[in-house]
Amino acid sequence: MGHLLRRAGFGASEQELGQFTALGVPAAVDYLVDFDKVDDSALEARLSRTNLNLDNLVDLQRWWFLRMIYTRRPLQEKMTLFWHGLLTSGYSKVGRGPYMYAQNETLRKFCLGKFSDILKAIARDPAMLVWLDSQVNLKAAPNENFARELMELFSMGIGNYTETDVRQSARAFTGWLLARKVFTFNPNQHDWGVKTFLGRTGNFDGDDIIDIIMGQPVTAEFISRKLFSFFAYDDPSPEVVSRLAGTLRASNYSIREVVREILKSPEFYSPRAYRAKIKSPAELIASTVRTLGVDTDAAGLPGYADRAGQILFNPFDVEGWRGGAEWINSNTLMQRLNFANTVAIARSGNFRFNPLETTQRLGLATADQVIAHFAGLLLDGNMPDEERGILKAFASASNVPGGFLDGASPVGDERLRSLVYLIMASPDYQLA
Repeated sequence: MGHLLRRAGFGASEQELGQFTALGVPAAVDYLVDFDKVDDSALEARLSRTNLNLDNLVDLQRWWFLRMIYTRRPLQEKMTLFWHGLLTSGYSKVGRGPYMYAQNETLRKFCLGKFSDILKAIARDPAMLVWLDSQVNLKAAPNENFARELMELFSMGIGNYTETDVRQSARAFTGWLLARKVFTFNPNQHDWGVKTFLGRTGNFDGDDIIDIIMGQPVTAEFISRKLFSFFAYDDPSPEVVSRLAGTLRASNYSIREVVREILKSPEFYSPRAYRAKIKSPAELIASTVRTLGVDTDAAGLPGYADRAGQILFNPFDVEGWRGGAEWINSNTLMQRLNFANTVAIARSGNFRFNPLETTQRLGLATADQVIAHFAGLLLDGNMPDEERGILKAFASASNVPGGFLDGASPVGDERLRSLVYLIMASPDYQLA
């Protein structure tokens, strides 16, 4: 269950973990996937009290971190993060204004819908119109940027189209422009001539292009592979991809049904999938805060993500974040450890962690019990005996008269926080 809730969301608090475990895996998956039935009004009320300026990049990042941490629909936010890394746009080019916020809401709205619907929505998205220069895609001078990335990065992959297909697709999207900060179709700038695209000929517009892409066998395989790799592990076998692509076609390209199948599949729960992916900075930060029940207004969290290599709403380029081993180097690893330390010592009003309250509430009286609790919460209880022994020796080394759980002793509180830090600093904790 810990594995499911990390991959399909951002971890789970002690209470959430108990509730989902009681449901069992199949029912838990359905709860996560069918999130439309879940009341998330408490999150919306929390966000309404923040008074954040969503035209400002840092405030926008804080807003999204709060969603990841406090939502009761974790898969919705996880899927929004998936699409944000695939259908990318960046603040560095799009700039101030409602564009990046609006795109994030669009991705959230369509995140488990039909694949064709989210592509059609993103083709009209103002941030994307700016990011890939569609706002200057005119009949007399078609701009090919969106047409190319639509096939190469968003739906089919390199090698499945020709340069002629790119040019013909660009013609079909002419006149899809931006006016007064919203999508506008200008018929005078649209090429109404006949186009030939992926072997089909007709007077196509942008929606027709996307419909033709949906009819290509490689499209279902492309997005199925992307989804499986995001949730389970890289380089799935052709058999797994083919099975998921079949589900996608049979369900009229429903992303929801493919994700449901992935999260219920034996491959997802296999040893190959378990702890097989390095947490992105956003996942590490949101899951740590959520799992430990840290109370926060998200101030400062965007900075930790930025320094660890992931600037939300501002990826490096059109390919988004490559992830995997690239998340870890000598600098970013140090930033991860700095964040773990910040959490462990968090005592302020807007960022507060109180491990002593947890030990008292649960009646944890010994080092073994404390280690078992926090290792269970943060690592599913799967910790090498050697590491467990080191933690026990550290706790036992306390010279506090009442032991390191003595709440009256500042040294005892510090020891307890340091113990939690050491768990978060372990290599295993970097893995989702």
